[in-house]
Amino acid sequence: MAEEFISETTPLLEPHSDSPTELLSHDTKKKDEFSWKKITRRQKFIFICMGFINFGACTCFSLLAPFFPTEAQKKGATPTEVGLIFGVFQLVIFVSSPVFGNFITKIGAKFMFVTGIMVCGSCAILFGNLNAGPDGTTFVVMCFVVRSVEALGCSAFVTSLFAIVAYEFPAYSTTVIGSLETFSGLGLMVGPPLGGALYELGGFGLPFFVLGSVVIVTGLSVAAVMPSIDQGHKLYDGSILNLLKSPLVLVTLLVIMTCSSTLGFMDPTLADHLAQFQLKTWIVGFIFLIAPAVYAMTAPLWGWLGDTKGLTFWMIGIGTFFSAFNLLLLGPAPFLPFIPDALYINIISLMLIGLLIGCAVIPTFKALILGTKNLGMPEDLNTYGKVSGMFNSCFSLGAFVGPTAGGVLVQYFGFPWAASVFAALFAFSGISFIIYTFFIMPKTPDSLPGASQEFQVESKTIIDEENQNNVMNGDFEK
Repeated sequence: MAEEFISETTPLLEPHSDSPTELLSHDTKKKDEFSWKKITRRQKFIFICMGFINFGACTCFSLLAPFFPTEAQKKGATPTEVGLIFGVFQLVIFVSSPVFGNFITKIGAKFMFVTGIMVCGSCAILFGNLNAGPDGTTFVVMCFVVRSVEALGCSAFVTSLFAIVAYEFPAYSTTVIGSLETFSGLGLMVGPPLGGALYELGGFGLPFFVLGSVVIVTGLSVAAVMPSIDQGHKLYDGSILNLLKSPLVLVTLLVIMTCSSTLGFMDPTLADHLAQFQLKTWIVGFIFLIAPAVYAMTAPLWGWLGDTKGLTFWMIGIGTFFSAFNLLLLGPAPFLPFIPDALYINIISLMLIGLLIGCAVIPTFKALILGTKNLGMPEDLNTYGKVSGMFNSCFSLGAFVGPTAGGVLVQYFGFPWAASVFAALFAFSGISFIIYTFFIMPKTPDSLPGASQEFQVESKTIIDEENQNNVMNGDFEK
């Protein structure tokens, strides 16, 4: 394996800086760890803006869960239609994310980011007015339309967010993504109880009016203070589907879809599974928060390990493979009769699921970018946009398929067998990733199509020498 090009510790891109002292070496053993004091003022502004946006947007997306199904049925929507109104959000993101990723440098990264935020906030306010419209088919259609447009906004800002992170934090991308996931997790945790409280206080519209306004104000603030994103690199004109030529990309996408589908599978099915313990509703609500809370708290740790310790492939493989055992505990699996179907077993399983899914999914973005290196794609914002679009599309596909397939499996086979099926999916994706990255990829003589290992080593030496000369000559844009 040509480690000079493709390895777990390979920096994604030389950071964009106005000072030669801020450029990091390709020698990852000497690379500084992520520190708030060490990053530039520009990077601090970008990180703060993204953190606030992630929290506000995820709060806004999740606030309707406690009360919307009941209100929608009062307006004449069937349970199936309510489920589709929730599901269409992920489906639109699945379709649109690759498109946004393909054209990010033509649209503009910051423009796409801010515009997506504003669309999300505006649609939230519009959604709060739908209760005043006609009942029946009109209400259902309007819900689909507004929710779909809101999903387009979400797709735009999330796709640009990941691309900007990879471009502006090349040495710390996994750490920053892990930290931002904490903001997202907190937003998803706060959204349902906050939405329920505002609903009790002011009715159907108030939660959407309040959170939609907060998102819009945050978007305007970001537009004012967030620095512009440099796009001074040559555009890559290839299709986003070229990413699928890399086996590393394919096995990583399988891991991403497995993680998101499993999290989605539990949303419509876990409450019925817990009903056997005769718990109060608020206790069930707290149990639902266990996995997201553990994920949010540990995401920065996994990001730090992925960036500083060179454990990207190890984390994905271990996190994915052992998540299968956690799902077997959650059932528990019918073929493991020695595991008791007890409440404490379910709680332990949910804690481990939140822990190990974070371990598996946080480093996947960097693994995808390493896959683009395998294809010889340039390390620029255009490539990162394509990677971000593919990541979001695959994650959303899993989030759409998980609840749908999970509901069918539970209906016909029961929760224990359904959990076992998703455990098998985890085992398959984990084994596939481990086999390729640890057994097949190291034996592959060429990490670039048509290039010998000697040529790659020589090219790497030339590139390093050119980068050093650029720093000495003050040419930082090359």
